[in-house]
Amino acid sequence: MAYRKVYFRIQVYAYDYGYGCNSGWSNEADEAAFEQECRSLFQQLGWMLQAGSNGVCDTVVKDRQDLYLHPASFSGVMDEANIQPLQERLSKGKTFRCYAVDCYEEYADLSSEEYRAALEAKREEIIAFILEHCRTKRTNLYITDPVALHFAKHFEIPCLCDQECHNAVGNQFMSELIEQLLQEGRLASAETTHGAGIRTATARELKNYRKPVEQVPGQIAMM
Repeated sequence: MAYRKVYFRIQVYAYDYGYGCNSGWSNEADEAAFEQECRSLFQQLGWMLQAGSNGVCDTVVKDRQDLYLHPASFSGVMDEANIQPLQERLSKGKTFRCYAVDCYEEYADLSSEEYRAALEAKREEIIAFILEHCRTKRTNLYITDPVALHFAKHFEIPCLCDQECHNAVGNQFMSELIEQLLQEGRLASAETTHGAGIRTATARELKNYRKPVEQVPGQIAMM
């Protein structure tokens, strides 16, 4: 089962698609008619309504699918198999017409835990990528950009648990991995005039790096 980001492009007959003060509904009755038709249509198809308020449009939900019902487009994530049947149903609208459908990225059916596991499976590949892209020409040069966010975006897996694309799982995984590489001495850090920075450690730095000696149980370290 494949899920896609989808936009059903909508033209509402009583809506002005201009910008600024000239955009909006012609009157409240037309707005109500559009709203009522949409609610009735989706509820008849088994979608659950989440009514909007204070300028926020309605949202409809069915299983793991959702659509935000803006008068310019119905957008959200849908099971790919259901897109065409819904398009055919929308083509019968009375207060609007659906003139196009645009499909974008595919979303994996993963939970947060499964997303984390998928990143863990690529740990060595991700580490190699981080170390390659954090190399600098000199040891006094450091990268001060938010590299964890950049790397998390590069390895992001669009999935149903993150439809808003905040990528919280990926960002946390990448931050923890970079912190581990710093503790292992594979990344070096320093304060710069632009804030904290990091870079890939040199071969000499890795050779000279020493982990703390573990204390043997039952023995006391002598001064």
